[in-house]
Amino acid sequence: MDPSDNGGGLCNPRLERRVVLLADLQFTNAIRALLGDEAIEPDQAPDARTKPFVKKGIVAGTSLVHARLARAAYAAESIGGRFEDVTGCAPAGGDEACSKAFLTRFAQRAFRRPLDAAELDNLWSVVRLGQETSYERGVTLAVEALLASPSFSYRTELGDAEIGEVVKLSAHEIASELSFFLTDSLPDPELAAAADSGALNDPEELTRQAARLLEKPETRSSLSTTLIAAWGLSNLFGTVKDPGLFPEYTPALQASMFHETELLLDELLWSRGEDVSALLTSRETFVNGALAQVYGVEHTGATPEEFAKVELPADERAGLLTQPGLLAALSRTDNTSVVARGLFVRGALLCLGKIPSPPESLADAIKELLEADMTERERAEARAENATCRACHSQFDAFGLMLENYDPVGRYRDTLDGEPIDSRVDLTSMAGVGGIYTSAVEFADAIAKTDGFAACVTRNLLTYGTDDEGLSTRDCQVQHVIAALPAGERTLPNVVKAIVTSPALTERAKEK
Repeated sequence: MDPSDNGGGLCNPRLERRVVLLADLQFTNAIRALLGDEAIEPDQAPDARTKPFVKKGIVAGTSLVHARLARAAYAAESIGGRFEDVTGCAPAGGDEACSKAFLTRFAQRAFRRPLDAAELDNLWSVVRLGQETSYERGVTLAVEALLASPSFSYRTELGDAEIGEVVKLSAHEIASELSFFLTDSLPDPELAAAADSGALNDPEELTRQAARLLEKPETRSSLSTTLIAAWGLSNLFGTVKDPGLFPEYTPALQASMFHETELLLDELLWSRGEDVSALLTSRETFVNGALAQVYGVEHTGATPEEFAKVELPADERAGLLTQPGLLAALSRTDNTSVVARGLFVRGALLCLGKIPSPPESLADAIKELLEADMTERERAEARAENATCRACHSQFDAFGLMLENYDPVGRYRDTLDGEPIDSRVDLTSMAGVGGIYTSAVEFADAIAKTDGFAACVTRNLLTYGTDDEGLSTRDCQVQHVIAALPAGERTLPNVVKAIVTSPALTERAKEK
């Protein structure tokens, strides 16, 4: 039985009331939404392509606080020279009514909620302090104080109504959670207005707002990047290959590989509205000249840089699982990696549960095995002969072995060192994926017909939206979302709309 199910068919909240630290990308995007690109130091702007999927390891310690204080100061100072454009007030006019009106609007948008009387009094005190220098300084100092406040860096999930042991989040909390989930930024004016009026407490209005946001290109791009982050594809930019073996593996090729995945997600999930399982079965993709050479297909673009749609060999490629970018990111500098690729399939692709790291006592044996002159299948067989290794590796090595037809940069191959590659694996004993597969293509086509991949996509999106890193596809929070999907319509917009109206987003538990 699911631990969050009380046995009566109810799905109790997994999460207690809390405050949630904004990720660095979200913090930066929120400043940008308030004050424009000028408010962000160019070398301090995070790359959205490499946003972390989870916040594990992020600590609100001294370095983070100092960094955010510095960014708040820079953003406030950026108002200089465009004061009237930003505030609507003349810089030398001393119009107190105008500055108060601007700061009230600014503060409510920055905090994603109305301010109470005490908070406004404190804000005016900051304004008066700054006005000892100048009228303009009073406003910019207040802006800095707002951006440096915990109420800007954190969003709350404290609720405004209690029903038994369940706490219902407020309309403003829901708007903030929804917006950072879908766009990694502040609620837009229409969503904020729905929170102000209380309309967002109505599930129908919440669905309408989600549907509206999903029509925006920036929302679609943000959600696609969230999925890419869940799959770890951003690790591609940190990988290196032996230049003597793979001279073609350049930063430009890495960027092309990443963009290929972006284009495929946009085509399948947004333009066509396909079932999410199409990500595992598509024989179409997008290539520029360099990627066409990796795939061994003709490039039809007008220039080498232009991406063009191509049809891939049906017996060699099947969607995301066989994309060169993913396969390259999951390989070593000079060889493939059955372990890395197998863990990816088990974890990020199917959400079958984490595998513990090997004990320190095996470190020397692992190094020796990696350095041995062996094929990856021979290494897997050696691990299978060690009872300690076998206990874990039996749960994922087979996934990696079926990907041995793809070299360290993702090129397809039938042979290795003159010998045929054996990619056949027996998964009959593994729940949810049982079967004997002769190739990764056969496996991808089979898995696409099950609920496993769709459940994992749902789990990953729900994890990002709620910051619940311990969530499993077996938990009732995920099952509730899947059950709410229209029959046979597991499109990404439908999954997202089912998530945003689910109790997992809108309810929390009282502290025990």
